[in-house]
Amino acid sequence: MTFASSSPGNERSITELFDCFKNEFSFKLPCNEQEKRGAFHLRHDIYCAELHYEPPTDAKRQLEYDAFDDSAIHCVVEHNWTGLTVGCMRVVLPVHGDFSNRKLPLLTYGGQSLTNPSLHPDSFPKESICEVSRLAVHPSFRKTRSNIAGVKEKDIHDLEVKHRSLPVGLSLFFAATAIVGMAKRQHVFAMMEPRFARLLKISGLKFQKFGDLIDYHGPRAAFYIDQQQAEAEMHEQLKPLYRHIKQQLAPQLAAAMPRRRLATATS
Repeated sequence: MTFASSSPGNERSITELFDCFKNEFSFKLPCNEQEKRGAFHLRHDIYCAELHYEPPTDAKRQLEYDAFDDSAIHCVVEHNWTGLTVGCMRVVLPVHGDFSNRKLPLLTYGGQSLTNPSLHPDSFPKESICEVSRLAVHPSFRKTRSNIAGVKEKDIHDLEVKHRSLPVGLSLFFAATAIVGMAKRQHVFAMMEPRFARLLKISGLKFQKFGDLIDYHGPRAAFYIDQQQAEAEMHEQLKPLYRHIKQQLAPQLAAAMPRRRLATATS
């Protein structure tokens, strides 16, 4: 991706674009149930109330969560000027010693669609894999309402040519890249729309499709990326934003790591 030079008095420079984004948004890793409610509430508003993808887990408190949240690192984007949670996603880590959370979410609803044995999650050591899921962006901060990440390919081309603004949904995938690297999980999986995978590829995150297209909240397929390769191949002009996000998240990671539960624990 190549960013065009801005005309004087017209569009903002790429440096100004990053500065505006850094001033407007903060990245946080919730480390207790109270702090995670912002993500669960946003997920409810989008996955349950807006798109009707999932039934509410807690309709009274308007929260959406599932069994995999206990074994995940959660990330939220907060709007500095209003305090609003405007984006969220999670990185699910299979937990050793916990029989209920040894698999990734995509294996529970899309396991039969995985067609490339060499990229199947079971082909890698459990301590090296993770899954990025439950990404959502507040409607007020989307470039488009056509998907919950709130961004499409045109937005990236606009960014290249016109320097308009950085999509929150894209920044969450940069956050995920930083998190899985710091957590030493090299092999990353996600179930996503092929059009969003194309968007990420334009941005330098080259996910590889390794499963058939299935109907899961719309057309979805399983994708894989090597975290080390993703970090190395990230576009140079986006690396300052990536380094900023990673710098924000690094001091928070230890407290946000899911706690190991004993195999003998009862539900």
